[in-house]
Amino acid sequence: MHHVLWLASWYPNRNDPFNGDFIERHAAAVSRFAKTTVLFIVKDESLAEGQLQVEKTVENNVTVYRAYYGRSSRFSLVEKLLSFNTYFKLQRRLYAQIEREEGTPGIVHVQVAMKAGMLARYLKRKLNIPYVVTEHWTGYFKQHIPNVYSGNRLLKRLNKKVLQYAGRFLPVSDNLGKTVNADFVRVPYTVIPNVVNTELFFYHPQQPLKFRFIHPSLMNYQKNPAGIIKACKMVKDRGYDFEVLMVGKEDEALINLAKANDLYNSVIYFKPAIPYAGVAKEMQQSSALLLFSRFENLPCVILEALCCGLPVISSSVGGINEVVNETNGILVQSENISALANAMCKMMDNYAGYNCEVIAATAIQKFNYDTVGRQYLDVYTAILSSTV
Repeated sequence: MHHVLWLASWYPNRNDPFNGDFIERHAAAVSRFAKTTVLFIVKDESLAEGQLQVEKTVENNVTVYRAYYGRSSRFSLVEKLLSFNTYFKLQRRLYAQIEREEGTPGIVHVQVAMKAGMLARYLKRKLNIPYVVTEHWTGYFKQHIPNVYSGNRLLKRLNKKVLQYAGRFLPVSDNLGKTVNADFVRVPYTVIPNVVNTELFFYHPQQPLKFRFIHPSLMNYQKNPAGIIKACKMVKDRGYDFEVLMVGKEDEALINLAKANDLYNSVIYFKPAIPYAGVAKEMQQSSALLLFSRFENLPCVILEALCCGLPVISSSVGGINEVVNETNGILVQSENISALANAMCKMMDNYAGYNCEVIAATAIQKFNYDTVGRQYLDVYTAILSSTV
């Protein structure tokens, strides 16, 4: 297989080690079958104008070039234009370095169309190197603020071009593919899901003494953690004995809401954001996953929970109903707190009906590195065969 160049709009870096870690896992999956190089460029507010720092590392068989550039001192609009121009110039400059050091790629894989996809379009026009685009961004959903529809007109136009001229559009859910085609631009697509490190997320046949829901998230508006707390109050008032571990960004308002409902450190427990491996361990010590998002694409946390054998309660938004069904969870209407409370009670009452070992085995088969990596390999091979 040819050398694959990944152009990542998000990727873990020194300023944010969790930024786009799901893209990092995709790269690791592909690297099992093809030489994989990642180029990631990000503005670093701590650097002076004109300053550039490039780091080259090899991680899990993936060669990663990370470039950090300084912020312009100009006012907002001019600074954004200069930043955009700097980004694109750096893409071309670093591509030349990659070509010298790693060789010419046979195919380019864009992870999140903008801004990384600009170089893919350039390479296709200048060198006839084909590219594909994987998209994860919830900004194609109009509920998300900001979104692609309300953003800069130039970026919107470029985004459309990146998708239109791709050899294949690869959304991580069918719902996202349909949404892009209905609301943004018509392009054929093939769904390839997010990937799970199944060496960390796997079935562990150990149940907590008390029924334990886990909710890992950013604790923001999209995830609606306040709605979960309100549902917990209703369930507690019905006499159920359970707990909810909320893992993520600490939020004083949520803590106060839990205290006001007499749930803090008795039913609801808060834990700051933890590394990926730590999430796996917490899931393996839980009974079920609990989500109540207002909008979603297809959250990695659901796939990870299923790989651990956890049944899932979630709002039915985005592509979640593509992986959650009556055999492995319960779906409820977004914003319907009573329905969420009912689902929590139903799951606790009927938990013995879930075969957690089968849930894990089924998910692991679908979302492991080899399965997803081979799906990408098949797409690459088809595109390269058609361009010969």
